[in-house]
Amino acid sequence: MEKEIPHFQREIKNLYRKFDREFGLHGAEVPIKFSFEENVLGSYSPKSEMTQEHFTFSLYFISFMNKDPMHHLDKIDLYAHEYAHYMQYHYEIPQKHLWQPGKHGSAWKYCCSLVGAAPTEFYRIGEGLKKHDYEKALYNPHADKNYVLKDRRSQEQMYEDKRRRVIQYAVGEEIEHPKYGKGIIEEIKPYDRGVHLNIRFKDESKLIDQAWLARTRYKKRT
Repeated sequence: MEKEIPHFQREIKNLYRKFDREFGLHGAEVPIKFSFEENVLGSYSPKSEMTQEHFTFSLYFISFMNKDPMHHLDKIDLYAHEYAHYMQYHYEIPQKHLWQPGKHGSAWKYCCSLVGAAPTEFYRIGEGLKKHDYEKALYNPHADKNYVLKDRRSQEQMYEDKRRRVIQYAVGEEIEHPKYGKGIIEEIKPYDRGVHLNIRFKDESKLIDQAWLARTRYKKRT
């Protein structure tokens, strides 16, 4: 699967260079990471105290792990969707497009209208092939009566993601796994939605999500 990563890197960067030239930005210079997430297609993470600015895309969706691989235009829509999030932080948004707060609020929808992305929070098959009603998304505050609720959910999800990225272990610590037994943490790998632990159990290493250990109460040994 990793063999396909250079192809996707080029595909995304070529699109972002096109947007950069048009809007005077530098999105193509932002690092691109890939994951095997089954619930999150893509994300943009701004620079913070905990992480460097980066994009992340799931190979599960944009490659062929999924039994229903994405249409090429849906992939382009996904890439543009995340570039619009990048634009929220780096592009001057007109005041008239700041009426709706939130990660997927009116500022983001305005950026979607500039790059041609679907102004919808959730992915739907075939969305990249449609003609989008930006007029309704940009100028009708009541177009989505549930936007406040959705934004609250988004904020809660962002808080949860931030909490999950807090590292609870250290290299060299010993844990006990219900199946593999005692293990030593060899490497800690933060990612955009949590922390992976590379743990050695006897003669083999396993990559385990820190949140899973916390959820199942198999925490570090004292």
